[in-house]
Amino acid sequence: MNGGPGPASVADESRTGHPAADRAESPVAGGRTALPAASAAGSAGRVNSDAGRVRSAYLLPRQAEPATARLRLFCFHHAGGAASSFSGWQPRLGNAISVVPVQLPGREHRAREPRLHDFARLVDELDEALSPLMDVPYAFYGHSMGGIVAYELARRRIAQGRTPPRQLLVGACAPPHTPPGDVSPDRLTDEELAAWMTSLDGLPELVLRYPEWLRLAVSVLRDDLRVAHSRVPGADVEPLPVPVRVFAGSNDPLVPPRIAAGWAGHTSADFRAFTVPGGHFFHRSASALALRLVFSLLSAEHAVRS
Repeated sequence: MNGGPGPASVADESRTGHPAADRAESPVAGGRTALPAASAAGSAGRVNSDAGRVRSAYLLPRQAEPATARLRLFCFHHAGGAASSFSGWQPRLGNAISVVPVQLPGREHRAREPRLHDFARLVDELDEALSPLMDVPYAFYGHSMGGIVAYELARRRIAQGRTPPRQLLVGACAPPHTPPGDVSPDRLTDEELAAWMTSLDGLPELVLRYPEWLRLAVSVLRDDLRVAHSRVPGADVEPLPVPVRVFAGSNDPLVPPRIAAGWAGHTSADFRAFTVPGGHFFHRSASALALRLVFSLLSAEHAVRS
């Protein structure tokens, strides 16, 4: 499911009119990882360095960084998802961008860790874990719930006077001022939650065949939805001084393009919105197309081409 139409089929609904230039779970539980940290970009603008190693459970085991990377792209997964949803991104984005999938606890290599239930605590932990890797040019991509996580982390860094991301990219994510949705994590049964996720093509066919796997998937989803519902939006929040790029699936029943366009009010910088073929999980069904857009946006504005 990695194919998709060419870039000409993408609707660019930008504010400025600037032209727009896809797994198996890890068996390692509770692991920690290391990624080279950079204290400063080198003469060629590369982000990697031998200055030290950053360890965090939020990073993947054996996380590798391209030697020629000029920008780090931190990727935050959807509710019920995992870092493996970004497993194909590094080879598709090339060596000029270092893809850093972020893994929440209670899944894949962190399966033995308790899952979080509080949004503020999640942002606190992410801020502490990832900040050492943000001393070089970086950007955020968040899908669905991951988009709000990325937004709040960016807002935290800006409020504390630290370097913000070069761009905030969000996919299938409603704007921060909107409620978290009508699906209550504590009112629906496991069967109802599974049916809802299946209707969005959010559960792999293989998971649906095995009751134990399905129960685990629904449990992770329920806890992630609790995290999302625990978020308390700030009052009179200033727009981010960061360019925001929004991707919406043309057939997404949760966040259609007209809803996604509401992100325009959350940036004082450049805003661009794109409609891509597919539903809520278009980054799977049309991932090649979505990644071409991501690469185009990052490379055009930050000279990450090798």
